[in-house]
Amino acid sequence: MELWSDYEGKTIAEAYPLGQLIRPEGRSAFFATSNGTGTAAVIRLTESLNDENEMLERWRRVSELKQEHLVTIRRFGQTRYENTPLAYALMEPTDGSLAEILRDRPLTPAEAREVAVSLVEALAALHANGLVHGQVETANVLAVGEVVKLRSDCVRECVVDAEFLTVQEFEELLQRDVEGVARVLLEALTLKTKLTGGTMLPTPFDGIVRRGLDGSWGLKEMGDALNPPAVVERVVRPLVPESVLTAGQGFERPRVVVEPKPRPELKMRRVHWQGIEPQRRLAGWGMGLGFAATAVLVLLWLFLPAGRAPVTAAPAPATAFVPIDDAPAGKPAAATMASAATQAGWHVVAYTYHREEQAFQRVEAIKERHPELNAEVFAPNGRAPYLVGLGEAMSEEEAGAMKGLARKDGMPRDTFARRYRDSAR
Repeated sequence: MELWSDYEGKTIAEAYPLGQLIRPEGRSAFFATSNGTGTAAVIRLTESLNDENEMLERWRRVSELKQEHLVTIRRFGQTRYENTPLAYALMEPTDGSLAEILRDRPLTPAEAREVAVSLVEALAALHANGLVHGQVETANVLAVGEVVKLRSDCVRECVVDAEFLTVQEFEELLQRDVEGVARVLLEALTLKTKLTGGTMLPTPFDGIVRRGLDGSWGLKEMGDALNPPAVVERVVRPLVPESVLTAGQGFERPRVVVEPKPRPELKMRRVHWQGIEPQRRLAGWGMGLGFAATAVLVLLWLFLPAGRAPVTAAPAPATAFVPIDDAPAGKPAAATMASAATQAGWHVVAYTYHREEQAFQRVEAIKERHPELNAEVFAPNGRAPYLVGLGEAMSEEEAGAMKGLARKDGMPRDTFARRYRDSAR
């Protein structure tokens, strides 16, 4: 199949009938489905590119955390549909995102506090288990009934090892999640994405936002300021695999302690995101959310808008690049689409997409936040898969440096460098 919308109405793994396409996301897509008994769910499908084992392991670890503020992953596995290998994750359905609510109004301080407490607890559980989120933003802060939850299918491993991650980079990834909490709270309270000198925030959010953004606070300090129902101790040592520990390289396991301290006032008050006009539910879900007759009727928004129109690929260019070397072990095979400015040499590849438009959308997002990476779109022979490359052709040494910079800036851990030649020559 060429388009994710073609999967609507099909059955995956002989158990999950696919309803409406919720949204595509690179080489992944989210569909409304059920677990075979009519219970509503959301399923993520991802085209496998030699990294499915890593994805399944991350989903397994998240599913075992049982943290109430992480979206529950019910099942996961591998399957094949029309010769396309797929990894899938079955998740609980959500009722709306914080990003949708902020289109109409900011949160009250009480609502923002509930969001903050939920994010701190969710991230503390991830960090304590060698995982980082990496995408803490308003679109990924979700409501399931009256509980605030953080999207959980996008987490990644965060451990120190000799090849991929230094101790400093490890600490920076943890801090990037903390910065995400600060940015979410800033936008939730002010509807602004940048903190200016004149921005006024209520207590305790002024300290949480400003010190979360400048890196002087971590989750523990945020938790202390919020006085949440759990106290979180900072990660004080990097996580390392057993192979590194047994090699005697001097690392110690981290100490992250979550000590429950129930506070009835928080348990009694859950977020009620009111003032949102009801929208229709996704086709096939048939779910409504009601409250008592004396309360204001609140229907939370959809998980995300209905599926987008299919995108057709642009005509293939006259010239293409083909790989010289085989892909490194565990890395997806890839090639790049030639342009007038592209030359043969080493290229760094960060993302792989099934559709060209999504690759260009990712490039624009990278350019906005990391212009120094010089992101561009490439494709083998002008057709899928479409790759997001970083920089132009370069030497092997330069590609290695670019790969390290990209990972430090938050690009995927499996970002890789590879040499290509012009097939027209």
